[in-house]
Amino acid sequence: MLKAVLLDLDETLCATSKANDEALTLLTSWLLQQYPSLDSEKFGKRYVKGFYKQLNHEFPELQGLLEDESAFRHRLIALLFEEQGISLQDTDAVDIQAKFDGYRMACFRFFPDIEASLLRLREHYTLGVITNGPVFSQRPKIDAVDLSQWVDFIIVGGEEPEEKPALSIFEKALELAGCGADEAIHVGDSFECDIKGASNAGIPSVWVTTPSIFESCVESHLATYVVTSPSEIEQNITHHAASVKTETNISN
Repeated sequence: MLKAVLLDLDETLCATSKANDEALTLLTSWLLQQYPSLDSEKFGKRYVKGFYKQLNHEFPELQGLLEDESAFRHRLIALLFEEQGISLQDTDAVDIQAKFDGYRMACFRFFPDIEASLLRLREHYTLGVITNGPVFSQRPKIDAVDLSQWVDFIIVGGEEPEEKPALSIFEKALELAGCGADEAIHVGDSFECDIKGASNAGIPSVWVTTPSIFESCVESHLATYVVTSPSEIEQNITHHAASVKTETNISN
């Protein structure tokens, strides 16, 4: 019997990439006014790569700031300005970061119809969110959509000893949900973090992905279900619940 639904946050429940794009558009427009000599579009693209830790090999000094996300991002901004020949005061970097964060959270929202799905699912199952990422970025996202009003518990990887795909974080979720691995299902978009992590914990899963990523994945069989849109999540959970119930009835 299905008792709990575990959910990822970014790109599963919420349109994070869309929020990033919208925030960057607003930020680059603001930067053009404040710093006319800056190639703001180039800065924006590299900044997003940077805060997803994709530029650490170019800026080794950032490695030493990984434990302090705020300091990491402020220094990243300064370095990206420096590569365009612009010296930036620390206070200016703080202001730019705050501007982006404000824009991003104003744009951060659920995918269409997710709230209604959560309401319906919560009538039957315990709902929990397991999200990777630093407290610096994840807690504001959680507040932006008032997530605690939609689910029963939230686990932020940055507050735990280990993040997904570590077994420990899935075990904590099962403990909070009060059920076993075979009584839960996990939904997420990251194959490495969500699907492999759930598989290693013995939890069935729903993989939210694109056809091209699915076709290129040699271990796609690890996902119990595969969907190409968040709008398909509820349907697959309902199908899984029915199939588990049928199997239970047959075994009895």
